Amino acid sequence: MNSSMLSFRFRDPKVFSDVLNKARLSLLIFTLSSCGGGTQVAGGVGTGGTGVVAGTVTGFGSLVMDGIAYNSATPRYTAESTTQPSIPVTAMKVPLGGQLNIQTDTQGNPTSVWINPALVGVVTSVNPTAGTLIVNGMEVVVNSAASSLPNTFFIGYAGMGAIQLNDRVQVQGVPGITSSGTPFVQATLIKLMPSNLPITRVSGPLAQWNPSQSTFTVNGIPFSFNTGTRFSSPFSNQTLGVGALKNGQWVNIWSQTPSGTTPLVAGALQVSTVLPGMSGNITLSGLVSAVQGNQFQVDGILVNGANQGGGLAAGQYVTLKGVIDSTTGEVSVRTLSPYIQTPATLSGTISEFISTGNFVIRGTPVITNSGTVLTSVNGATAPLSALQKNIYVAVQGTIQGNMVLASSITVYPSPPADEVVDYLGKVSQYNPSQGTFTLTPFSGSPQQVTLSAVASFSNGTVANLVNGALVELEATAVSPQALSAYGVSFWNITNPNLSSGTLEISGVVYNYVSGSSVFNLNGLSLVLGSGVSLPQGFGNGDNVDVLMTPSGSQYQVNAIAQDDSN
Repeated sequence: MNSSMLSFRFRDPKVFSDVLNKARLSLLIFTLSSCGGGTQVAGGVGTGGTGVVAGTVTGFGSLVMDGIAYNSATPRYTAESTTQPSIPVTAMKVPLGGQLNIQTDTQGNPTSVWINPALVGVVTSVNPTAGTLIVNGMEVVVNSAASSLPNTFFIGYAGMGAIQLNDRVQVQGVPGITSSGTPFVQATLIKLMPSNLPITRVSGPLAQWNPSQSTFTVNGIPFSFNTGTRFSSPFSNQTLGVGALKNGQWVNIWSQTPSGTTPLVAGALQVSTVLPGMSGNITLSGLVSAVQGNQFQVDGILVNGANQGGGLAAGQYVTLKGVIDSTTGEVSVRTLSPYIQTPATLSGTISEFISTGNFVIRGTPVITNSGTVLTSVNGATAPLSALQKNIYVAVQGTIQGNMVLASSITVYPSPPADEVVDYLGKVSQYNPSQGTFTLTPFSGSPQQVTLSAVASFSNGTVANLVNGALVELEATAVSPQALSAYGVSFWNITNPNLSSGTLEISGVVYNYVSGSSVFNLNGLSLVLGSGVSLPQGFGNGDNVDVLMTPSGSQYQVNAIAQDDSN
């Protein structure tokens, strides 16, 4: 295969065929046969040089970006925190609908993944009928119907109608420009955040740029910057000088200054534009804007589509693959595809099992109904009872607010070799010098675990990895009982009850009224059990881990702990 062509590889052909639609599958199979196949997920950004990827998470198994599978086990992951614009996190922090910036190596495998929100702030206007809201002066547009755009996924909300004025939210999405020239963000994810979150994130065109006074505005919001402000591009690991900025560039600012303060102090400013001096392959998804002949923009990046024959219109969501011109920063297109709505795809082990109608795969709640088709690997019809905790499945479905409604599920007898799995259990026989331990899940056989070279930790550090710790792992299945773990998340619940009747669930709290004992999590109603106290400062938007048992139409909370990372 010509090294200039784009390559796609995946770990297990059967899993891949289960989680991608037939139209894209036929194209990928052709590409694979041309390349000679392989057993490693590649990024599809070309060979012979490093590359970057920017787009929307549309599934997991490994990491699916706009229908293209990437290896989730090779990169290091970073995201914002309450104190830093970028800190190490685990792969489990990547949400469905999230916006990622990925750096890849010469084989197309991701080396770093940055979770990249557009906005964090208070909702100052909301119109459920129109599907719009305003956050930090920027209009946010929600999609729940149009097939030409990714559907908006919600975390901490049942859907658009649940968003209230003065809620603090995180919005992930892509920039767009209306026909009248007004900027907006097309939301791919909206997440409820704690009301006391001490950070603000603002995205939009840079205006009133005044480097001599260290001031500027975005969306009419005044900002200042200082020697501690970091200027960067998602397409380069290098820090930029202030001379690289100019009015009109789409920027993304992280600030520790609470919204409403004037001016906000920029802790970090990211310029979305590809700047001169950068080079390499690029895979980019987003809305088309500023169409002028063969030139147009996607996510604020200048693109030359001379080989595409025209026909593009502003507002189209597209995925393109191309090469960055190091002199101009312009992207020359090799291939360009308009968005075709495909099922959300989730493959992995069922990590949180409430019932056959409600369970979690790769951190994403999944529901079933009478129309869900279950099959085994050999194509035979499978019963609902085949769905159990820790069973490996491949799901296709549609986003329904804060859930994925499964249209089809393929059930595997055991995790395929080298595929991604997710297990929750207790640590024993930990050997720090070897980075090995035994994980005993709530149900199922003990797993022998080795920490991978890129292993990262959340809600704790490697120092918290001790015998007796309750942890959730994201790992690759080396064999049926041997794992290579690249993500470890601590559940800080003391003396957890791991009896067969105990259910576990994690997610974002919503529908909680201060002083009450009832709240919602992943579409379920939870009530505090006798003697169980809520964590200090508990409120809507908090990430929590819960152990519970069924109690009538509700679930009784037996233990609860906050997850300190949002």
